[in-house]
Amino acid sequence: MEPLEGTYEICSSRIKPIAEKLIQKYEELRHIEVDHILFLLNRKSVGSKKRVILARTSKVPPKWQEILYQLGAMDFTYIMEFFEKTTACLDENQMVALVYRELRQIGREGNVAPPDVHEWYNVLMGLGRHWFYPEATCPNLLGDDVDWRKLMGSAYEQPLPPE
Repeated sequence: MEPLEGTYEICSSRIKPIAEKLIQKYEELRHIEVDHILFLLNRKSVGSKKRVILARTSKVPPKWQEILYQLGAMDFTYIMEFFEKTTACLDENQMVALVYRELRQIGREGNVAPPDVHEWYNVLMGLGRHWFYPEATCPNLLGDDVDWRKLMGSAYEQPLPPE
């Protein structure tokens, strides 16, 4: 049987274990229920022609929540979409950092924070300006000796609640 050649692929087997470990390690993520996130790989789109987009997290619209549930899927609240064209070259540490960044978008009240230049700047402060470039080094946020707060130092901020 040939694999499906669609635009989207469910990538939970790769990403969900990373998300579970991050939620277990970082207190600011503990409010997130990983079973309510649909992890997708977008094989065709680059997200935007004006800027590099690695991933995007959004809420599943209510009608699609109902449809997915009726199709026998879990009760998904969020979609975490990764763009294959921009993430294919990321190593494991870079993917962990990207998943962490996306998880931080999910607020304690269940809202998803919109992309924020200030938040992106904080990521660059902690991981380095070129953390997602091929051949770049990125700390393993799941390592015992690595903590986001320590990486950020005085620039560390709790994730902002979405407006």
